[in-house]
Amino acid sequence: MPRRLPLPHRFRRAVLPGVVAALVAGTVALSSAPGDATSPLAAGTSASFVQVSDETGSSAELAEVDATAATAGGTVSVVVLDADGDLVLASGADESTYTASLVKLLVVARLMELDECGELSLTAEDVELMEAAVTSSDDDAMSALWVEYDGDRLVTDLSAELGLTGTAAPEDAGQWGQTTTTAADVAAFLSSLDEVLDADDSATLLGWMRSATDTAADGFDQTFGLLSGSAGDGVAAKQGWMTGADDGRQLHSAGVLADGTVVVLLGEFPASTSWADARAALDAAAAAVVA
Repeated sequence: MPRRLPLPHRFRRAVLPGVVAALVAGTVALSSAPGDATSPLAAGTSASFVQVSDETGSSAELAEVDATAATAGGTVSVVVLDADGDLVLASGADESTYTASLVKLLVVARLMELDECGELSLTAEDVELMEAAVTSSDDDAMSALWVEYDGDRLVTDLSAELGLTGTAAPEDAGQWGQTTTTAADVAAFLSSLDEVLDADDSATLLGWMRSATDTAADGFDQTFGLLSGSAGDGVAAKQGWMTGADDGRQLHSAGVLADGTVVVLLGEFPASTSWADARAALDAAAAAVVA
């Protein structure tokens, strides 16, 4: 079993911990720099929505996301960071939800990191499982990695390293899809990939995300949200979907656009909502925030 690594907090973008702190204070939209006295980050605001500039169009974008999600009976949490890791847009960023298959990114990234540090040696079979877990969202591949390498610990250690305070391993050991997280944490993780991993491994993981198959290993159509076409070519995305836990339905889409923008869309719907309606809400959310 891999040993626990020190927690170096290797962020080049010092804004990220501040971004997470600001996100948990409420829903915000930024156009000013994090250190600017007019920024909600500096002011420590807890308002439900702060529009820094009428030119951002953020109010309209978030209203559109909320409206389409409400039509499907649910909510979609949103976080958008620019290529420098600065906060652009957020709504419901601190709302806790099950990760579903998004946890696969945390596990794969942590395994790569441990391999880089010499704490373990990944085999060719391991790498094949990791790729399948990301590209086709293969649940069997994920389960094999989770059991072999103590997935609970992988999630806990990486979350501690990155300061992801809203992310926790599942209460029911082995039920990896019930790992909990927030949109703020997913965005912070994606924005820090080039700090967690060396250049080769970061490129490999993002390459797998860009190679997401149209149909997942379980037959689910992955062409929704950031993969519905509105995000353009070259998007590196991971999709997640799950039903049956707490009588809810989760549908998530998170990734990095071709220009480096990080977009996280976490959908939470009642079990009575159809997958078609949930997908329509995620598609509309993606179109609204990447326009």
